[in-house]
This record gives sequence, C-alpha cells and structure tokens, in this order.
Amino acid sequence: MRLFIGISILLLAFSSQAADWLHYKTKDKVTVEYRRLDTSLLEIRAEVRLRSNIGAFLHLLNDTAAINRWVENAERVEIIGSTAKHSNIVHTYFKAIWPVSSRDMVTQSSWSQNADGIITLQVTDLGQQYPVVKGYVRMQQVKSLWVLTPAANGELLIQYQGQADPAGNLPHFIVNRVALRALLNTFINLTKMLPQYQRPYPGVIDN
Repeated sequence: MRLFIGISILLLAFSSQAADWLHYKTKDKVTVEYRRLDTSLLEIRAEVRLRSNIGAFLHLLNDTAAINRWVENAERVEIIGSTAKHSNIVHTYFKAIWPVSSRDMVTQSSWSQNADGIITLQVTDLGQQYPVVKGYVRMQQVKSLWVLTPAANGELLIQYQGQADPAGNLPHFIVNRVALRALLNTFINLTKMLPQYQRPYPGVIDN
C-alpha cells in the first residue's frame, strides 16, 4: 500500500472548487500541503528551496535509471515517444505490496523556460491511449505541474502540485495518507540527489 508515490509524484491540477490548503508536514526544509477534491481524493503540493542550478533537475529527470532512488515506490520508467523537442511520452511503473496491485501511468511531460529563467513542467494523462499492461492497474486523471524558480544566492525554489486517481478498489483514506507521505519522502530524496547533477543543461538559461 505504500505504492502511491508516483501517484503523488508526477501530478498537478488546479481546482477552483477545492477547499483551502491544509498543512501536512514540514521536514528537512520540505513543506507538503493538501486539499480535498470532490472525489474525496486529494490535490497535493510540495515545495523546497535549496542551492542548485536548474539544469540539475532536468538532468535528473533524464536519468531514467535513477528513478527508484528518489521517487518513492517507483519501479522503473520508460520514455516511449517524443512529440517535440522538450516533450516526451513517459510510461512509469510503481511497486506495491501484496495484496494491492502494482500501478502504472502513461503521461506526456512537456517543459519550457520563460525569459525570467522559470521552468514549468506540465504532466498530462495519456493512459487511455495505450493498452493496459498485465499485472498493473492503470492510474487515471493524472495531472501535475512542476515550477522551478531561480532565487537569490544560487538557490532554486522547486514547487509541485498534482492529483491522480490510483483506480481499483482502494479506500481513499489509505490512498491519501500514503500519497502525502510518499510526496514528502520523494522531495527529501530529491534534495539528496540534485547535488550529483550540477552541470549546465543544453539550451537552458541557468541561475
């Protein structure tokens, strides 16, 4: 049941009908908040400020072999297509503990950088366009957004907001609890991984 990291990790949608944001936990400079959607699932967000260039984050995303070192409960990720220079179709697999089935999701991930150096990474759901994989339950309504904002003194503000439906017969109170914990741990892992990727990224204006 600890699977729902990725469920958490790559998702984001802005819901005008959602309730006010509530604080879940702050740990190691990472803050996680949530609000309840009409479906009883949660929209969650996290942020952290740390010393890093922007290129490090993009290099980490491209290192698909390292996904299980920072995205909690991630099993593996495959880039199965590309629709533009900075837009990939990504198939992500997540581990689960019996009797809960493993999950997967197919998403399109697209990023851009504006004149102020801010990078936005939008993740949208493509799961219905691809055949299901035996042994995995396909997650639904996956939406997420990452925003990377250069700050003073060589720091980088990393913000994430997202939601997803893990599908299947899972109690929402369990899904929500695990998703919050998974997102917190994913962000903490992220802060530990980024120092290994501190180098320029082609075509990116860095801080």
